[in-house]
Amino acid sequence: YYDILEDRVPSGLVAEYYNLLSRCEEKYKEFTDLRNTISNSDSESELDNISMVEGLKMYEDMETLKRKLKLIENPLLRYVLGYQAHSSLQINKPKGLRPTGEKVIHIVSISMTVSLLQSLMRDKLYPASSNREFEIQFYSDPLAAVNACYEGDTVVICPGHYSVNGFLSIADSIVLEGYGLPDDVVIEKQGKGDTFIDCIGATVNVSNMKFVQHDAVEGILCVRQGKTVMENCVFQCETTGVTVRTPAELYMKNCDLYGAKGAGVEIYPGSTCRLTGNGIHHCKEGILIKDFIDEVYDIPRITMTNNVIHNNEGYGVILVKPRFFSEINWFKPRFTETVGESDSVEEQKVEVNPSTEATKAFPGIEAEEYNTDRDEQAACIDPSQQIEGNDAITSELVAASAKKSQVYKKRLSELGVTKSDDNLMSQEMFVSILGNQFKRNGKGSFGTFFY
Repeated sequence: YYDILEDRVPSGLVAEYYNLLSRCEEKYKEFTDLRNTISNSDSESELDNISMVEGLKMYEDMETLKRKLKLIENPLLRYVLGYQAHSSLQINKPKGLRPTGEKVIHIVSISMTVSLLQSLMRDKLYPASSNREFEIQFYSDPLAAVNACYEGDTVVICPGHYSVNGFLSIADSIVLEGYGLPDDVVIEKQGKGDTFIDCIGATVNVSNMKFVQHDAVEGILCVRQGKTVMENCVFQCETTGVTVRTPAELYMKNCDLYGAKGAGVEIYPGSTCRLTGNGIHHCKEGILIKDFIDEVYDIPRITMTNNVIHNNEGYGVILVKPRFFSEINWFKPRFTETVGESDSVEEQKVEVNPSTEATKAFPGIEAEEYNTDRDEQAACIDPSQQIEGNDAITSELVAASAKKSQVYKKRLSELGVTKSDDNLMSQEMFVSILGNQFKRNGKGSFGTFFY
């Protein structure tokens, strides 16, 4: 009751809860009315027998509704089961192309002046026209503009501070751009329950804006499907920052993300994530890579280039994976592994540090024991440490890929399949981690969490 009252539950789940509660109350009223009609005598009349059968059926229906209500009322079950089961309630469905086939430019501005309109005509509208007529629509609310979009539309948000009571659900391929610097175009989220931005469009481009979130429950951006490109944006987070779900793709370039009480960027198996030139700082963890599904083709494809990951409470990058893999002695104390022969990948050498392997072989050893950046607190960071941090992340991810591949092949062998499909193993080696800087992260550059 209080979670809903304080707006801490996504609106779609709140609607589902009240719907279930209403149905349960109606069913209980029908049940009590039926029970009152049954005679108190010991007679076994046909009418009473039919009523008893109906009553039992109502009771079963009522218990089913009560179980569904408990899933939402229990905070842990609500998060694990409720959000997953009802996430589709919060997402708009793609509209596709406008019936006329025309594309529209949506201009969002708190107020419109002559000079601003002239600048828009010069910088945005004339270049976009390409010697053809097109429609322009004006709004004062970014949410209304996004909701009015069809496939291929463009939303241009003029400088100003906008408050959004709801969330931006982007279901079609659109362009959403701020007209100016990110600090000049600020969109602030009101309400606590919903994700700020939810993307399922095939190709979504967002640029030159600042997104501000306060006292939230859900993350600031969730890419569920399709490809989303975020460029030159600022994310002032509250809970989880950016989440890349299976099988979505995110390309995030020259963005600044901070303040997440969870991970700044959360990457799910089977997703694709390219991070270039970003700052990720003052979060619980910098980047969290989830590796909890034990099929090789569910490994995320990750590119990290020239990012600065600093001042996070935990690790700069942390890998979450099942303890099962850590208990298999795949490696000798020190070895050089060649990746690429069976994986159709450009061949590369990965040298594994013995302390890292010892930690994976004995899960009781905590991740801090193979931290690559013990001296990160120093004011000057040795460039060799930054290289070591990048190499440690690459080595761990490649090693995890190799182990998953071996497990998968072993399963095929147990099923009597003697020749596996190497295309399933390839995935165009997902690891490319170069030139990233790790500074003053509380536990170091990289760690692994076993569960």
